Amino acid sequence: MNNLIKPKKLEKGDLIATVSLSWGGAGDEQFRHRYQLGKKRLEEVFGLKVIEMTNSLK
Repeated sequence: MNNLIKPKKLEKGDLIATVSLSWGGAGDEQFRHRYQLGKKRLEEVFGLKVIEMTNSLK
């Protein structure tokens, strides 16, 4: 059996990317505010830099 490879934990200032759910719900008008709130929390609370991939809201 192979050993599990674990990535380093995220640190303040790390760059992360958002991607779309398979059904693209984050782009729907009714869910857009939840996406924005989550992105804001990642930036303000955890100090992460968030970029949106081209399909994040599709």
